Amino acid sequence: MKRLFLLLLFPHLLFANVVYEKLGFTDAKGREVVSLAIEGRISTFDYDDFEAAINDINQNHYRVQFDSVMLNSRGGLIGDAMRIGKLLRANHLSTWILPHSVCASACVLILQGGVCKMADGDVGVHRARYEDDIPLDTIYANVKEAQKDMDQYLTLMGSSSQLRWLMKSIPNWDMKFLVNFEKRDFGFYSATEEEMQYRLEIASKKMGQYKENLLEKLGDIRGELYPDATWEVPDYVYAYPSCSEQLFLEDNMTDHVGINIEPDPQDIFEIYQWERGIENDEGTYVATDKVPHKDEQFYYYSFKYFAKGKEVTYQERVTLAAPTTWTSEEEGIDYAENTTPGYEVSDDKSTITVTKTIPNDGFVFGGWIHTKEDPKGPFKIEILFKDKVVQTFNYVVE
Repeated sequence: MKRLFLLLLFPHLLFANVVYEKLGFTDAKGREVVSLAIEGRISTFDYDDFEAAINDINQNHYRVQFDSVMLNSRGGLIGDAMRIGKLLRANHLSTWILPHSVCASACVLILQGGVCKMADGDVGVHRARYEDDIPLDTIYANVKEAQKDMDQYLTLMGSSSQLRWLMKSIPNWDMKFLVNFEKRDFGFYSATEEEMQYRLEIASKKMGQYKENLLEKLGDIRGELYPDATWEVPDYVYAYPSCSEQLFLEDNMTDHVGINIEPDPQDIFEIYQWERGIENDEGTYVATDKVPHKDEQFYYYSFKYFAKGKEVTYQERVTLAAPTTWTSEEEGIDYAENTTPGYEVSDDKSTITVTKTIPNDGFVFGGWIHTKEDPKGPFKIEILFKDKVVQTFNYVVE
C-alpha cells in the first residue's frame, strides 16, 4: 500500500453579498465579535465567500454577533443556498431576519439551515424557477430531480411538511408571505430540538445549573419580553427570546456579553459530510465502496468538518484484511520500520496509523494507492480525534 497525498482547498475572497465585518469589541470571554450577513441576490461564489468567512471565524475563534447570520435577501441560486444552509448547521450558527428585512425564495433554504431561527422580518415562499434553457424532453425529469434534492435538504434540516408543501405549490410567479402563526408553526421562532439539547447539556455542566432551572429561566425571559403578548388570535404577538438566549448565551441587541458554553476549542472536531470512492480508468472520481484488485488503483475519502483553531490534528488508521507492505516509493520509505515520524505500522503489518496536522479549512481529501501486494477482502479507514473514532470509511477489494 502506497501513501499518496492530502489535498487542501483554499476559498475565494469575499464579495458583496456575504457581508463579514469585525466590530471592534470583544465579548465577556475576550473573543473578538464579528458580524456575518447575507444580503441581496444569492449568486455564484456566495458559498465560497461564506465558507471563507466561516474558516476565518473558526481559525481565529471569533464570536459571531448574536450567534446568528443576518438575512436580507429575496432569493437566488438554490444550490448555493442549500450548501450555505448545511455549512450554517454544521457550525452551530443561527439565522435571523430583522424587522423590515425580508427572506424569500431560495433565502428560505438558508434560513432553514440555522440551528435556531428568528424570523422577525418577512418570509416568502414559492416554487423554484429555472433561468437556464432546459431541453423540452428533459423538463419533467429535471424538475423532479430538483424537487427531490430540495425535499432531501429540507428533511435533513428538520423543516415542517407544511413548509415543504408550500414551496412546491405556490406558483413561481407568485409569492406567499407567511403570517406570524405560520412562522411559529414552521419553527421560525425557535431552536432545533437537537441543538437545544446539545447546548442544554453543555450549559448545565459549564454554568453549574440544573437543566430544569435553565429551562424555567428561559420561560421567564419569554414572559418578560412581551408581557402583553396575545395567544388567542391568529396573528398574535410573539414572546420569544433571541437565539442566543434560547441557546443559553446571555445576550441582547445592544451589548454582546456572551457566556462561552461551547466545548473547549481544542476538543471540537465534528465531521458532518463525507464520501469515499475510487479513480476510474478515465481519471474520474467515482463514489463507491468497491476497489478493483489491480496495481496502481487509487482510492480516496473526503469529509467536511467543524473545528476551531489555526490547525487541527487527527489520525488516519487504515486496516486491511491481511498483512501487506507499507511504502512510499517516491521517497524510498518503508513505513513498517516505524522510523518515520507520524507513521506507525502494527506488528502484524495489517494496519497503519498516520498522525496529521493540517490547516483548519473545514475540508479534507485523502487517498492511497492499491498495490499488487495488497490483499483482497474488506478493509477500512478510520478517522480518530483524541483517540476516539469519529468516522469510518468501509471498502472492499474485489
